[in-house]
Amino acid sequence: MNRLSQQQINYGLKISIIEGAFATLYTSLAGGMFLAGLALYLGANSFQIALLTAIPALVSSFSFLAGYLVHQTGTRKKLVLCTAGIGRSVYIILLPLLFTGSKLKIHFFLLLVALSGILMAIAGTVWTSWISDLVPEERRGRFFGLRNAILNVTAVFAAYGAGRGMDWLKSLGQERLGYALAFSLAVGFGLISTLLLTRQPEPEIPARSKPDLREIFVGPLKEPQFRRLTVFLAVWFLTGTLASPFYLVHLLKNLHFSFSEVAVYSMIGGVIGVGFQLFWGRAIDRFGSRPVTVLNFALVGVMPFLWLFATPHFRLPIWIDGVLNGVVWTGASLGLWNLLLDLADNPERKESYFAIYTVVTGLGAFVASLLAGTIAQLISGFHLQLFGADFYNYDVMFLAAGVARFACLPLLLRIKEQGSKPVRYTIRALTNLALWRLNAGKDVVLQALGIKSRD
Repeated sequence: MNRLSQQQINYGLKISIIEGAFATLYTSLAGGMFLAGLALYLGANSFQIALLTAIPALVSSFSFLAGYLVHQTGTRKKLVLCTAGIGRSVYIILLPLLFTGSKLKIHFFLLLVALSGILMAIAGTVWTSWISDLVPEERRGRFFGLRNAILNVTAVFAAYGAGRGMDWLKSLGQERLGYALAFSLAVGFGLISTLLLTRQPEPEIPARSKPDLREIFVGPLKEPQFRRLTVFLAVWFLTGTLASPFYLVHLLKNLHFSFSEVAVYSMIGGVIGVGFQLFWGRAIDRFGSRPVTVLNFALVGVMPFLWLFATPHFRLPIWIDGVLNGVVWTGASLGLWNLLLDLADNPERKESYFAIYTVVTGLGAFVASLLAGTIAQLISGFHLQLFGADFYNYDVMFLAAGVARFACLPLLLRIKEQGSKPVRYTIRALTNLALWRLNAGKDVVLQALGIKSRD
């Protein structure tokens, strides 16, 4: 491989952070609450809401084309520019769609989601291969921690500003205009992100033999640790994401959150996540990806249960969930990402590792979304009063997802990572660090108050 100079690498990493910020602006305006809100505006039912998650998950199987296309083109940069550029631009077609009275609007909308998903699945897989070669292995934890922290800040301001703007337009009876503006801006930010990628240097791809289809599909699965990771991901995304299509819809529809309040919920996790991206990044470099991933996935299992206790008049569980989003989902995502990069160490199969990861997680989420959508639609009239609380169809999905997440943990524990510290050692070290910082903070407060510590 043609080695880039240190100056080129540092420049490329800076570009990656700036590009990621604009990509986050695109995602904030063309996904999340705006995608779910637009689906509701177009008259989507529970099953069609579930399809919003299911369709991108299903079309993720197209990521297997990445390895073949990279071999055919000989470049990852041009392939990413083409697929990401078009994939982020297709939502401009929504503009005339919003101003028509066709009953088929929701079907065209879902078709656009599928088209964008296909292109972005290929772009994401190739980009992952590209960035994994660009970032030095010893800097991965800190770099992705810093990058994700900056992206979190961007997402916080984007979500809050866009949410407030959307609420204002809704109050004026201009909800349709709000969605038109949101998706137009999203396309603009997406194009800027794509243009910035033209400035990011690409390490030369090492000479490879012509890819064999069997090797593309099953080669990485011959490696025991990657195979164990694949099994865990398949089971976790098949069962642990059963409630994923309904969180935002539950906030908007059943808990009567405004777009601004949904933005505040997102902001809580985003703001807290800024610090914890850096914290978990350093922890990964110190203890390894595996223990950080295991610890955080264990805590992620608690989160769906919180939603069972939320009501329109008692929103504390939602705010606690927002805090945990910033603390433990940050660690789970960053840890899993770095664990994948650590295990995907064969340059001959680079794109195959990431394609399998994308397809397995995508198909798992697809089946889970279809199953969840079908169940939610079948029990749409479900209503249970227990201990003075009301439970509805979405609560059944939250309960199932929480139980499933804990049941998946033994599969994650089977994965081994060379050089990583034991999970128990990591927990003890992090606990001691937390206690030391709390004690130091206590002394600072006591000194400020003029009180001497007895310790």
